[in-house]
Amino acid sequence: MNRRTFFRLTLPALLPLAAAPEGASVTDSRPAVQSEGPDPAETDVVVIGAGAAGLTAAATAAEAGARAVVLEKEPCSGGNTAIGGGYFSVVNPEARRPAGVEDSLNLFYRQTIENGEGKSDPELARLLVTDALPAFTWLQSIGMRFRPDAVASFGTPLARTQRPVSHEGESYIRALSVYAGSRGVRILTRRKAEKLLIAPSGRAAGVEYSLPDSSRKRIFASRGVVIASGGFGANPDMVREYAPEFSGLPTDNSPGATGDMIPAAVKAGAALRDMGEIECLPGTRPGGTLRGRLHGDASRYILVTKAGNRFIREDAPLTELVRKILPLPGRMAYLVIDDDGFRSYSLQIQEESVRAVETGDVIRADSIEELARGFGIPASALRQTIDTYNRGVEEGRDRLGKSPEKLRQKIIHPPFWGTYAPMAVHYTSGGIRIDTEARVIRESGSPIPGLFAAGEVTGGIHGASRLGGSGLTDAVVFGRIAGRNAARPR
Repeated sequence: MNRRTFFRLTLPALLPLAAAPEGASVTDSRPAVQSEGPDPAETDVVVIGAGAAGLTAAATAAEAGARAVVLEKEPCSGGNTAIGGGYFSVVNPEARRPAGVEDSLNLFYRQTIENGEGKSDPELARLLVTDALPAFTWLQSIGMRFRPDAVASFGTPLARTQRPVSHEGESYIRALSVYAGSRGVRILTRRKAEKLLIAPSGRAAGVEYSLPDSSRKRIFASRGVVIASGGFGANPDMVREYAPEFSGLPTDNSPGATGDMIPAAVKAGAALRDMGEIECLPGTRPGGTLRGRLHGDASRYILVTKAGNRFIREDAPLTELVRKILPLPGRMAYLVIDDDGFRSYSLQIQEESVRAVETGDVIRADSIEELARGFGIPASALRQTIDTYNRGVEEGRDRLGKSPEKLRQKIIHPPFWGTYAPMAVHYTSGGIRIDTEARVIRESGSPIPGLFAAGEVTGGIHGASRLGGSGLTDAVVFGRIAGRNAARPR
């Protein structure tokens, strides 16, 4: 029995508390579908990318009666969605809220604009907010199961993000793949889109792609092409070109997030926007092997410096967090959470953390003092910091300004857990310019007929910084819009 199998079999028994709601099964997930047979030469809609945005677009196009084919360059579907936490931001009246906390579409919209530092396209931001609940309901209708409660995800100032019952981001890919397959969608992996085919009329006509043997084929689309190939967070050359201040940072993106279709879209006439806007999150420590993902709920942890002092409110916008962490010694902060907070996360995150204890990427300690020694932090300083924070929870007032909605959980229950929190490239907010119909837009402002885009490959929705959980919302909301419009007969 290998280590991963051991943890999958034993962790539910070791960590049986609130990792999943009563009646939920952590093994209740659907296998991904992989289409077989010869590659078709023609279809109605071609989708580039098999992450959440691409699979949503293909499934929605199929719902509208179109034949759809998905081209995915990696060996399997998923992209960044599959390795993500699965947080989905939505104003959902049915979700349980903390007492006294209210939410609304207008508040969600205002926070999206403010968090994006005014750089978001207001129309796209409004569409993200208003279409989030229909998109969430649609996901439920195709088999996605969510926990009943909402949490305050990283960088989000309110408990607004919903989490899957199990399998985090992977659960979206499983559900979307099965549903798309049931609608007749062909999903072709190891097919790398190389070039957009544009007809003499200026309309998108198809895609040229390469196979593992380096041969090339073409597939023509009678109705539309959807670019949903993801961002460029795993492409250091593009990061250096468009956002040099983030050059040299590690990335937590999937290997396929190389932005290949962004220059291809430019060659086809597309305009770009916000290419310098990159979001960072805590990543893997230098020389480490596993990333500690205990930063999903800002009400559960604190961030401290090497001196053991808090330096920022944990619910601050991500842009502010990046600005505060990058100047720290070693560009490093440290995250501290207690066992109650640890057990509030999914079994998958708990499993990863237990494994990361063995590699030294996560520290588990029976006392605050032991945790401080593990980090090389002065024990008295860390103890004083945590005591001060806990008093702030009791008084309902945080000296660094953490919001009352997030200032709810003391750090008191051993064992204590700690993760390293260096900054890593997480999400690229810039990309292909689109309009509210997900049409790709030229520099002149006119749309390229038959060409659509959705997900992280686009720009304009989040501006300078994305609210936690809004990435998946973006992918599904605009994936549905792109798929629906691409399926329309010419």
